[in-house]
Amino acid sequence: HRLSTLQSLYISFLLFILTKTRTSFSFLHTTSTHHRHYHRRRHHHHIAVKNSITRRLISTPRLRKMSSIPPPSDSHSKESKQQCKLVDIGINLTHRALIKHWQEVIQRAINVGVTKILLTGTSLKSSHQNLKLAHEWNTKQGTNLFCTVGVHPHDAKHFVTPATTTDGNLKKDETDARTTIDEIKDLLQNNPFAIAVGECGLDYNRNFSTRTDQITAFTEQVRLACELQMPLFIHEREAHENLVQVLDKVEDEFGKLPPVVIHCFTGNLNEAQVYLSKGYYIGFTGTICKKERGAHLRELLPHVPLDKIMVETDAPFMGFQKTKYGRFSEPAHVVGVAEEISKCHGISFEEVCEQTTKNALLFFGIKEED
Repeated sequence: HRLSTLQSLYISFLLFILTKTRTSFSFLHTTSTHHRHYHRRRHHHHIAVKNSITRRLISTPRLRKMSSIPPPSDSHSKESKQQCKLVDIGINLTHRALIKHWQEVIQRAINVGVTKILLTGTSLKSSHQNLKLAHEWNTKQGTNLFCTVGVHPHDAKHFVTPATTTDGNLKKDETDARTTIDEIKDLLQNNPFAIAVGECGLDYNRNFSTRTDQITAFTEQVRLACELQMPLFIHEREAHENLVQVLDKVEDEFGKLPPVVIHCFTGNLNEAQVYLSKGYYIGFTGTICKKERGAHLRELLPHVPLDKIMVETDAPFMGFQKTKYGRFSEPAHVVGVAEEISKCHGISFEEVCEQTTKNALLFFGIKEED
């Protein structure tokens, strides 16, 4: 009887243990299942949030620029703007801010639709360097780069004329003198990518060269442009009256000037109207995008016909966007210049691209298929 009682107690204990164990297993199973469902719900929630953010990135232009998500195919998308061709009529590619990574700079511009770029010659040295870079790029990547050849007013003090070839005295045989104009003419006539005379003009803001030297160098280059019938790429700072006087004087000599563009215009409305009355084109840079410095330019822009406007960056100068290299401009930023012009004129970005590109190709004599 005692043994039977002990057995009964033992059996009851085992049954108790088994019951508790099953309850624990059931709880663990329930908890595990709950956790699986919980994490599954969180996973689906994260996907929904990600999709929501994606839709916002696609639909918001400002955010879209910061993302790598392909934009929708609407007329105002970045993709559409990339399809609009633009010509940057003036960059300083040999400047230390650009030259170290110049191929990346050019490729970034092409990627956003800037298919033709003018490399500005400001001296004989930079003109030679630009032509070398243009030849290197164009023979490998396609004809995207063209050059101007000339001497900037800052460098006019180095401009050699027959009267200053030998210690300021005229040589007996002037044909022995290798003048600056001779070298400019040689570069223009013997390089297919050299398509304009400049950057030449007058700069009375800094006066790095005397006004006499500036006028001499400018006059000679205008005469050369008339002789070769090549476009003039002109710089002017606080020298409007004298600049017009030189151009009028040479026009009287030759009867007619070749096409003229006043590049990187920063003057006032009266000056712009004088240039327009003479049939000159006007180039606008990123200065128009600057809040204070560009205010007066944004006001006068509606008074400048679109068929007389060309766009440029004058890179690395006139920067209005911060890049990883600092606040320098580069030719890709000319898209922003075109956008600002579209706002000032109250027309579409596409229309600005179409007309300014047409202007530049016609002005410089560039074939669209080049």
